[in-house]
Amino acid sequence: MKNTNSVIALTVGILCGVLAFFLLYQKAADIEKKSTPIEILFATRFIPAGNCLKPEMAERRSIPGAFVVPSAIHDIRDVQDMVNLVPISAGEQIMANKFGSSDDSLALALNNGYRAYTLEVNETSGVGDLLHPGNRVDLLTKVTTGKREITAFALQNIQVIAVGQKLNGPSNAAKNPNNSSGSGSSSSYSTVTLAVTPEQAETLMYLEGQPLRLVLRAPSDDEIVSLSPQSENEVMSKLGHFAPKANHKIEIIHGE
Repeated sequence: MKNTNSVIALTVGILCGVLAFFLLYQKAADIEKKSTPIEILFATRFIPAGNCLKPEMAERRSIPGAFVVPSAIHDIRDVQDMVNLVPISAGEQIMANKFGSSDDSLALALNNGYRAYTLEVNETSGVGDLLHPGNRVDLLTKVTTGKREITAFALQNIQVIAVGQKLNGPSNAAKNPNNSSGSGSSSSYSTVTLAVTPEQAETLMYLEGQPLRLVLRAPSDDEIVSLSPQSENEVMSKLGHFAPKANHKIEIIHGE
């Protein structure tokens, strides 16, 4: 009987020792894991809401795993094509749960210093219902002053940020500035929202009630053209007059 009790006690002691060793090993592994440096991204400066994360906004730092928040990101590509929905402070760990799509927020489609200005358009003045968010347009107007009527470009190279209720975020607009490849994919709209400066907004407000027509630009065309306003006499004088085609001649030089 004594031998049986001794064997049981020895077995229990061995099991307790193994269990204690396992718990100590697990605890040591957990401590080692928490103290092991992990490389994550920190903000190098204050990042206002609505920005795509750029390399100059973040830097990699190694800190013990115990201090890394669960949603901390390790690479900018982890939040590619997304914007931060809340501000991020300088020196703060950059967390994935602070980023998301900006497709549903008009305010996040605006850069600092710009305002969203909505114009009422029809199929003709709105480029045949073929505009898309991210396109750039010029605004052509006709103004009557006294007895004189003139046409002129009121604004040039203005970004479209919404057509009707359809809008894209900055990342999508930059990635696909002329999203018109899908034939028939565009639906009709009665308003177009533009990103303008406060000064440009004042100009558009002054021209309310005057004819305004949007003129679509090529995606890579950002040139600002200097043109004088055209009066009726100036327009009529140009009718029927076309620039002659360049007459290219090939000069043959005979050697001695």
